[in-house]
Amino acid sequence: MPGDPQVRLTITGLKETQARLRQIARGMADRVGVALYQEAEIEMTEAKRRTPVLTGVLRASGHVRPPVREGETVSVTLAFGGPAAPYAVYVHENLEAWHKTGQAKFLESVLLESAKHLADRVGRRLSLAGGGGSEASVDLTGI
Repeated sequence: MPGDPQVRLTITGLKETQARLRQIARGMADRVGVALYQEAEIEMTEAKRRTPVLTGVLRASGHVRPPVREGETVSVTLAFGGPAAPYAVYVHENLEAWHKTGQAKFLESVLLESAKHLADRVGRRLSLAGGGGSEASVDLTGI
């Protein structure tokens, strides 16, 4: 209608803007991997605190593997054992054993307790790093 306020919006540099958005999207998976790795290290620290100790080898075997990207999925693996402590799964799963230091389910218990908060924690790291928010979910496959 005549007399109604009008606004004109002009977008220039559309190709450059699209290229920049593609560049940002490519880097997002890397930033998610870094944030996820940092949070996994926090979880590993707590899991090690709960790990039964006889000689210290089992506790020392705990580690977080670097992020892996498969399509649109970024994951990290937290693990105990390996050649130095091949008995890790038995200690982890034995609910009948008594431990002077530590407990059974030393990794699983930590991850189950933090699962409901992990996506938010990763999201906060992305926001602080200028990565913006994103939807995320936590998959505890293997627990």
